[in-house]
Amino acid sequence: MALAAGAIVGTWFWDVPNDHLTVDEALARAFGLDPALAHRRLQLHDVLGAVHPDDLPGLVAAIEHAVQHGGRFAHQYRTQDAEGGYHWLESIGRVDLDEHGRATGFPGVLIDISERLRVQAERDEAQALLRSFVEAAPGVMYAKDRQGRLLIGNNGATELIGRPPSEYVGRTDAELLGDAAQAAAVMATDERIMASGRSEQLEEEINFADGRRAWWLSTKAPLRNGEGEVIGLVGTSLDITDRKSAEAERLDIEERYRLAAQATNDAVWDWRMADGHVVWNEALSSLFDHNLMETSAQWWLDHIHPEDRDRIDHNIHGVIESDGTTWTGEYRFRRADGSYAAVLDRGAVLRDADGRPLRMIGAMLDLSGRKAAEAALAEGEERLRLATEAGELGLWDLDLVQNILLWPPRTKAMFGISSDADVTIEDFRAGLHPDDRAATLAALDASADPQRRANYDVEYRTVGKEDGIVRWVAAKGRGIFEAGRCVRMLGVAIDITARKAADARLHELNEQLEARVRAEVAERMRVEDVLRQSRKMEAVGQLSGGIAHDFNNMLATVIGPLDLLALRIGDSDARAVRYIEMALDGAQRAAQLTQRLLAFSRQQPLQPVALDVNHLVAGMTDLLVHSLGSSVILETVLGGGKWWTHADANQLENVILNLAVNARDAMPGGGRLTLQTSNRKIDLADVAEHGGIPAGDYVRIAVTDTGSGMPAEVVARAFDPFFTTKPVGQGTGLGLSQVYGFVQQSNGHVRLLSTPGAGTTVLVYLPRLLAEVDALPMPATDAAPLSGGGAEQILVVDDDAAVRAFSVDALSELGYQVLSADGAASALLLLQAHPGIALLFTDVVMPGVNGRQLADQALARHPHLKVLFATGNSRNALVDDGVLDAHVQLIGKPFTIGELATRVRAVLSAEH
Repeated sequence: MALAAGAIVGTWFWDVPNDHLTVDEALARAFGLDPALAHRRLQLHDVLGAVHPDDLPGLVAAIEHAVQHGGRFAHQYRTQDAEGGYHWLESIGRVDLDEHGRATGFPGVLIDISERLRVQAERDEAQALLRSFVEAAPGVMYAKDRQGRLLIGNNGATELIGRPPSEYVGRTDAELLGDAAQAAAVMATDERIMASGRSEQLEEEINFADGRRAWWLSTKAPLRNGEGEVIGLVGTSLDITDRKSAEAERLDIEERYRLAAQATNDAVWDWRMADGHVVWNEALSSLFDHNLMETSAQWWLDHIHPEDRDRIDHNIHGVIESDGTTWTGEYRFRRADGSYAAVLDRGAVLRDADGRPLRMIGAMLDLSGRKAAEAALAEGEERLRLATEAGELGLWDLDLVQNILLWPPRTKAMFGISSDADVTIEDFRAGLHPDDRAATLAALDASADPQRRANYDVEYRTVGKEDGIVRWVAAKGRGIFEAGRCVRMLGVAIDITARKAADARLHELNEQLEARVRAEVAERMRVEDVLRQSRKMEAVGQLSGGIAHDFNNMLATVIGPLDLLALRIGDSDARAVRYIEMALDGAQRAAQLTQRLLAFSRQQPLQPVALDVNHLVAGMTDLLVHSLGSSVILETVLGGGKWWTHADANQLENVILNLAVNARDAMPGGGRLTLQTSNRKIDLADVAEHGGIPAGDYVRIAVTDTGSGMPAEVVARAFDPFFTTKPVGQGTGLGLSQVYGFVQQSNGHVRLLSTPGAGTTVLVYLPRLLAEVDALPMPATDAAPLSGGGAEQILVVDDDAAVRAFSVDALSELGYQVLSADGAASALLLLQAHPGIALLFTDVVMPGVNGRQLADQALARHPHLKVLFATGNSRNALVDDGVLDAHVQLIGKPFTIGELATRVRAVLSAEH
C-alpha cells in the first residue's frame, strides 16, 4: 500500500520508554539532518525541529495519541530539507504496548507524497475547469452512471429538465419523465449504447412529469474509466421541439398551399427535371398575358431580363446541384407585350431518397405583396437559429494570471485573424468596434469582479485585423476564482452577422411596406373623392342638360318670332323696335345661361381643332384688358417650345374669359392677373405633385390673381354647380362648373389652388396633340350679316309645332320653298313625293326616330340631299364623347333669322 501511495524515503524505530530514535540515512536527509546521525541514537525532538511550524502541533498530537492507545499510526506533514525547501511526507507505523498498556516500541516508514498531492491538486483544478466549461457550453450536457442515474448536468440540462440539480442528480429517467413507457424506452436506449460501447445520435420524444412534451436531438456515448471499462454514459441534447413543430407546420402549409394553388392568382409553376417541362396555372395569363399552360424551362429563362438572367440561372442551379431544398430570387420577367414586371420567385426542390432532384415547385409573386418577402425572411431566420443550435461556436480562454489568451481558428476568424497567427488580449481589445469597446470591456470586468461575478453575456461588433470586415459576435462566459480573485475566464462566441443583417432587412421591409400602405390608402381616398365629385357633377349635369334642352326650344319660339317681327316692322315704329330689342336682349341672356348649363353638363357639342394656345391667348389680350378694367393689370407669360392641343377654340376662349372675370371680381380694389402658358410633362413620380393628374404630356394654362383667396371649404365646393359666394343676383354659380365641364369634355384636368389672403391660381391641363400639325387659322365665328335666300326647296322637321312654324316662316321670308313635317314618318313620305327637296332641316331630339336616324334613312334613299341639324341638346345623337362629328352641320337653338340664313346658305353652297 505504501508503494502504491508513494515512494518510501526512510525507516525508523523509536524505543519509547528510553526515547531512543533509530533512523536510516534517507530519513535523516528527508528531515534535513546530517546522514551521519543515522548511526547514532537520536531523541524525538532532534527530528521534530524540521517539521513545518503549521504542521508540528498536529503531528505531536497524533504521536501522543498513538503512544497512549497503541495500534496503527499514519499522519501527513511537511518537513524542511537541507536546502531549505519543504516537501510533503506521510509517516506510517505501529505502536506496540506491553501487558500494562505502556508503549514499548514504535517502528515505521516514511513516504514522500509530494507528487501524489500535486497530481491530486491538478486533477481538482482540471475538474473545476471542466465543470466551468460544461456550465458555459450551450445546449444540454449530462452524464449518467451505469444504472442510468444522472451524475451531472449543465445549466442547459437544468433549464430543459425544469428542476434544480438537487432534484434530478441521482435520479433516473423513470423518476423524471411522466410517461413510464417512454422512460423505459430512453433507458433501454442508454443501456444499449453502454452495452455496445458505440455512440449514437437520435431523436427522442420526451414527456415530463409536469405535463410538458418535448423533442430532443441527443448524441450519446459510453463513459469509460481509466481502464477503458464502461462506467456510465455521457450525452448532449438539443431541444428541437420548435423545429419539429415548424416542420409539422411546414408540411401542413404545403398541403394547404397545394389545395389553394388552383384558386390563387399567383403564377404557380411545376418544373419537371426529367423532361425540362414547366406546367403553369392560369395566372401566367392573367398576370403576364402569356396564354400558355406548359412551357420549357428555357422559355422561362429567355423571358428573364438580360441583366438578371445569368444571376438567376446560376443561383437556381446552385440550389438544385447542391443538397439545397429552397430557392428565392428577385428579377424582372417579360410580359407578352414586351414590358417587364418585377417579381419575387420562390421554389422548393423535391428529391428522391438518394437526394436526386425530381421536381421543383414554386410561385411567382408580385413584389407589392410583402407577405411573401416576410415569409422568406422568416425562413432565413429559422435556418440561422438551427445553425446556431448545431454548435457553430468559437471558444475563448483567458488566463488572467499569465495574461495569455487562447483562441481556436473559428474564434480568430470572428476577429479577421489567420488561423495560424498568435493572439494576445490586446488583439481582443483592438478588434472591438470603437462604438462597442467600452460596453464590452465593462461587461468583461464585471464578470471578473470577485464581488459581482456577473455572467458575461454580450453582443458586439469586431473590425477584422487582417481583412477590415465588420462582424457581429455574441459571446458568453464566466470567471474562475481562486483565493478571492479571478484567475481565469473562458466561454463561447458565435458569429451573428447574418442574423443582424436579417433583422435590419426585416426592419427595412416593414418600413417600406408601411410607407406603401400609407401611400396606397391616400391614393385610394383621393380617387374615391374624385369619383364622388364626378358622379355628383354627372347627375346634376344630366338634370341641367335636360332643363337646357327644353328651355332652348322655348327660347326658339321667342327669339325667332321677335327676330321676324323686327324685320317686318323695320324702322316704322321706334317704340315697338325698342320693345322688341329689349325682349331679344333678355331672351339672348337666357340663351347664354342655357349654354352654360350645357357646357357644365358636357352636353354642348364641341368642334375641336389643332390649337396653338399661345396664339389664342395672344389674340384675346385686347378683349381681356377691356373686360378686366383699368384697376386690374394683365400680365401674359407665353411659354416657349410650344406644344399643340386639340380643343374647341371658342369654348376655350370662353373658359379663359370666365376665369379672368372671376379673378377680377376677387380683386375689387384692383390687383394683378397673370395668364401663363407652358408645357408640362408629368411622369409617374410627379403624379402626386400635380394633384393626382395622370402621367402624360399637357399644355397648361395658369390663371393667377392677387385677390382675397378662398378657404379650404370653399375650394372643395368651387366646381359644384350653382355654388357661389357672391351676393344674390350677382352670380349664377355656373362659371367654374362650365370650366370643369369643358375641360373634362376635352379629356383634360383642372386644379384650383388658393389660400385666404394669398390669391388664387386655376390650372387647366389639356392633352398634348402629338400628331404633326401646320398652323391653322382660328375658326370663324357665326356672326354674319343677313344674307339673301334662294329658290331651293327645304323640308323642315320638328316635333315642336311652335319651333316648326317659326322655321317655316323664317325660311319662307328668305325666299325658299318650304315643306314641313312633325316627325320622321311624314318627312320620309314628303321626301319620296318631292324629289326636288335640296335640304333636310331637322330637329335632333324627337320622339321615336330622332333626327340623326331620320337623316341616315333619307340619305340612304337620296344620296345628294343636304342635311342641317338643329337642337338645344345633342347628347349621344350627333357627338362622339362630346365632340361634333366632322361631317355634321349643326345650328344650336335658339337661333336668329340671320344665323339661320347664314347657316342654310353655307350648307346649300357646300360641295357634297
